[in-house]
Amino acid sequence: VSISWKFSITVLSIIFLLIGTSASQAVSPKYKKYIESDNANLLLLCVEGDDQGCYFYGGRQAKAGNLKAAHDAYLVGAQNAKTRSGYVCIFQLARLYEAGQGVKPDLVKAYRWLSDILRLNGQTDLKAAATTLRARVATKLSTEQIAFGEALSKRVSVR
Repeated sequence: VSISWKFSITVLSIIFLLIGTSASQAVSPKYKKYIESDNANLLLLCVEGDDQGCYFYGGRQAKAGNLKAAHDAYLVGAQNAKTRSGYVCIFQLARLYEAGQGVKPDLVKAYRWLSDILRLNGQTDLKAAATTLRARVATKLSTEQIAFGEALSKRVSVR
């Protein structure tokens, strides 16, 4: 397990812990059904195309160390991205491919998903994170692999 992956999981866990402590006091109605749902209901929401359900289910699976299930949820969330949660699914999916966590490492797929964020998402913080990670991934790819990743990103659009 790479140090950057462990660090990222630790940071995300701390954020979720901080959010969780205040969430019990004031849960946004928008996210209440996700926070209060069990894994079975989150998975059902996810497979029905709810990108937020995928985000919450994938996050729980990653936290539990089940990175293959997290990958699968993030993939469905990425394919159905309509909200910030869906775009975060795309970012997390790219990170899994880059680190080889839960899946075989695939830098072209990581580059492709990061390119999707840059092409489809207007949120500054996600674009900045995707730009940084994509630049790191690009240093490990040939010119042909980068072109293939770009072509995949342009060919397959997220909703």
